[in-house]
Amino acid sequence: SSHIAEWIAAGKNGTMGFFERNLEKRGDITSLVEGARSVIVAGLRYYSNDPSAGEENYFVSRYARAKDYHQVIEEKLTRVQKIIKKEVPDAACRVFCDAGPVTEKAWAIRAGLGWRGKHSLVINKDIGSFFFLGVIVTTAELLFDNASARDRCADCNLCAEACPTGAICSDRTIDARRCISYLTVEHDGSITEEFRGKTERMIFGCDRCQEVCPYNRKAVQYTDKELEPEFKITSLTRKEWLDITPDDFKKIFKSSPLRRTGFEKIRRNIDFVDHRST
Repeated sequence: SSHIAEWIAAGKNGTMGFFERNLEKRGDITSLVEGARSVIVAGLRYYSNDPSAGEENYFVSRYARAKDYHQVIEEKLTRVQKIIKKEVPDAACRVFCDAGPVTEKAWAIRAGLGWRGKHSLVINKDIGSFFFLGVIVTTAELLFDNASARDRCADCNLCAEACPTGAICSDRTIDARRCISYLTVEHDGSITEEFRGKTERMIFGCDRCQEVCPYNRKAVQYTDKELEPEFKITSLTRKEWLDITPDDFKKIFKSSPLRRTGFEKIRRNIDFVDHRST
């Protein structure tokens, strides 16, 4: 939590005020589940080299090309939670996936799933960094091994060098105010002219730092059918994107992470990429 507090103090969270809420709980799992004894961390691969996402189309980050990952992971971990409750009936459990004051990456590192890369994401030496994280906090006392993953980034700085906007900091944090993923997904208001041209064709997220990572050169494809890219998202032409109405948007992206960002922001991003005034 002190690491996050320093990041917030430096203003690197941009307008994401939710990071500032319940900051004290991030370092104490018992504040989330009273009497918590164990944390289960799960990783779910989502990498896809989707051939339909052609160079001429707008770019949507790989994590958003399929069903909303929050729902997918929560459903899977809820099933695990039921197994725990069956074995330990009086156990209390809570499932978290990118929501709530839980430091998923820190717990993943402690669990041995990987190490914190210079792009701030957890890297696993075998499957890279294209995986989602989910957590179960429980009062059940579970057996665990003392797993650890050695930091293998060494002198490699490919991710920082590849970042179009210089958002990757030397302390392995991201300055959200400069990050294309933040600017196109979370940021309210207009995108400043400083970034004109640097977002290239990206209208939702940016995978550049992951694409150049040596550990993603042999990234393992997703295996879960629920994370299969939706053809209707990846195949949309630029004209089709421009022709989408607010009602169309709700239908096309009803199960997608894009729906939370909303029609207006996506149109803002398209206009910015196409050098129209926003």
